[in-house]
Amino acid sequence: MHLNLLSGFLGSGKTTAINHACKLLQMQGFRVGVITNDQGTELVDTQFMAREGILTEEVTGSCFCCNFESFTRNMNQLLEQHQVDLIFAESVGSCTDLISTILNPLRRYYGEIKITLSVFADAKLLPIALGHSRIFKDSVNYIYKRQLEEADLLIINKVDLLEPTELAVLDSLIKKEFPDKQMVFQSSLQRESILNWLQKTETYEHFKERRSLFIDYDIYGKGEAALTWLDYKLELVSLEGRAGLAAELLISMLNRMIRERNLPIGHLKFLIEGGEESQKLSFTTMETADFRIQLSGKLDKLRMLINARVQCRPKSLQGIVDKALQRVAKQNGVKIALLKTSIFVPGYPRPTHRIIT
Repeated sequence: MHLNLLSGFLGSGKTTAINHACKLLQMQGFRVGVITNDQGTELVDTQFMAREGILTEEVTGSCFCCNFESFTRNMNQLLEQHQVDLIFAESVGSCTDLISTILNPLRRYYGEIKITLSVFADAKLLPIALGHSRIFKDSVNYIYKRQLEEADLLIINKVDLLEPTELAVLDSLIKKEFPDKQMVFQSSLQRESILNWLQKTETYEHFKERRSLFIDYDIYGKGEAALTWLDYKLELVSLEGRAGLAAELLISMLNRMIRERNLPIGHLKFLIEGGEESQKLSFTTMETADFRIQLSGKLDKLRMLINARVQCRPKSLQGIVDKALQRVAKQNGVKIALLKTSIFVPGYPRPTHRIIT
C-alpha cells in the first residue's frame, strides 16, 4: 500500500488533484481511497468525493496530527474493509510539521510503510508569499513556508494561469529558495500533469529518513487563530424555480463582499445539490468568481454547503454571510433555511505524537 500524503495551504488545489488522480487510477484497475481532513465537521470535499464514487473517510474537528488515532483508524478501515492499493490523505490547509507528527509516528508504529509527502502551492500566490509583499499575516505566512520546507515533492500547481514570463520568474525564485527540492510544475486539470505527478510519487525514495523541522508552535498557533472557519448548510426554496439563480447570486455576493473588505480568502467552497445532481465551486484570494451553476432545469429547491476559511474575526465573517443571505432572500423571493451553522477559530495545535528526526 502506498500512502500519498498531501499538504499545502488552503486553496492550493489538493482536492482537485486527488479527484482526477483517483479517476485515472480507477480506470487502470487500482483500488483507491481518500481521507479528507478539516477543523470543521461539515466538509464540502468529503461529500464531493463520495458523490464522485470515490471511497472516502474523514478526520474532522482537528488536523491529522492532533487526532492521529482517527487518522490511522480510517487508514486501517480503507485497507482492511476495501483492500485499497493506494490512499490519498489530504491534510487540512493550515497544518504543518507532518514529518514529526505523521510520517515518523507511522514509521515507528507501522513499520516500513510506503509514504510520499506532496506539498501543493498555488503558482500565483507562491511568489507573493515568498516575496516582500504580504496578503496573509506573518504568522499565517509562517505556516505556509514551513509546509513548503518539509515537502518530498513540491507541487507548483495552477501553472496554466501564468504567462510564460511569470512562470520563468517563478522557476528561478523557487530554485533559489528551495535548491534541494524536487519540484513538479502542473495543472491539476490536465491529465498529463496528474500522470506525471503520480509517476514521481511512485519513483520517490519512500523509505529514507526525513529531517524534522524546527516549528515554533506559538507562531504556528497564532497563524491558525488568525483564520476564521465558517460552515453553513442551508436549503433554498423557490415556488418559481429560481433556487439556482438565487444560489448564483449568493455565491457572487459573498465573493464580492469579502473582497470589498480586503479580507484574504484561504478558500471559499460551495457544494450545490439539486435532486440527483451536484456541483462544487471553489474560490481563493487569487482567483476571480467567474462561474455558472450547471444543474439542469428550473430548480424549486436545492441544498448548499458553504466552507469559508478567511483571515478575519468570526463576527465579521458571520455578519457578511448573514447579510448576503438576507439580501438574496429579499431580492429573489426565495426562502432560505439554515440547517446547520458553525463558526470558530481553530485551537492551539497539540499533536498526539511528535517524533523528532
